[in-house]
Amino acid sequence: MVVADVPRPVPEPDPVKTGNIIVRPEAVGICGSDFHLFSGDVGALSGIRDFYPRIQGHEVSAIVEETGERVAIHPLLPCGGCYPCRSGRPNVCAKFRLIGVHTDGGLQEHLTVPAQAAFAVGDLDPDCTAFVETASVAVHALARGRLAPGEQVVVFGAGPIGLAAVVAATEQGARVLSIDPVAARRDLARRLGAEEAIWADRSGSIQELAESIGERIGLVRDWTGGDGPPLVVEASGEMSVLSQAVEMVSAAGRVVMVGMSSGTAPMRPGAFAEKEIDVIGSSCATADDFRTAARLVSKHKTALAELFTHHFPLTRAVEAFEFAMSRPPDAIKVIVTVNLEGGDE
Repeated sequence: MVVADVPRPVPEPDPVKTGNIIVRPEAVGICGSDFHLFSGDVGALSGIRDFYPRIQGHEVSAIVEETGERVAIHPLLPCGGCYPCRSGRPNVCAKFRLIGVHTDGGLQEHLTVPAQAAFAVGDLDPDCTAFVETASVAVHALARGRLAPGEQVVVFGAGPIGLAAVVAATEQGARVLSIDPVAARRDLARRLGAEEAIWADRSGSIQELAESIGERIGLVRDWTGGDGPPLVVEASGEMSVLSQAVEMVSAAGRVVMVGMSSGTAPMRPGAFAEKEIDVIGSSCATADDFRTAARLVSKHKTALAELFTHHFPLTRAVEAFEFAMSRPPDAIKVIVTVNLEGGDE
């Protein structure tokens, strides 16, 4: 992929319209969904198809220009009139727009946003404030999965959303098992509250791959005493995980799909009827989820600080994206600093 600089004038914010505010972004997290937009693979993204040209950045910590207050930006802009909006589920609005995806986002010095999109965070630091958006996705996924205290939940993927799900599920009194191929991420999942963190990998033939998947499912069933977990959360974005989750989850259990992919994967349809399981999609987050996430991040800010592994200044934003997309094993959350000092990797 070749990235070229194409001049595009960025106007100063217009005089604030009724209901809007001007903010100064401080820290912007790079999300896996940003990779699709950055690389031109928009098949995995939802909403109105007017992606380009676009200033990215939807995980935003910012300062309100008028008051000096630090806020986290909830990037979802629903239409308010479609069936999902009328049904109280604006996060899947048929015409929703995301700040940083469908409208310009936080990778600029000033940004105009609706006032209701700005959530005050008190003295929370910029990195954690930017992470509130990520945490809200995990909070919403667990709500969709109807997680109950004391339940055992398996989380596929120990990236930012998966790790946020570990923290949120543990906070709700659940027992968590994390699955990830990177040992350092498994260790981090344990430090954030996971009871177990596993992987089984036999690289080589298709038979060896099948054996490793079978071993992984066996380890999970052992952890649950044989029944399988009542809830599995897929936060890795890997196409093959859905079939593993369906085989792994207990009868009458729930599988929540959070990871984004434009690809396809084979499935065994009989498992749905045999086990009478619910397979549930989870998209973005509601305003209530965002408030819950802000409280969650504030409570666990010291532990979550380990997630912010690399920082780049705004002048190196392209480099930051390319670095994050190379998926180095030691990178969890890559942050671009905007109106802040520093920002060296």
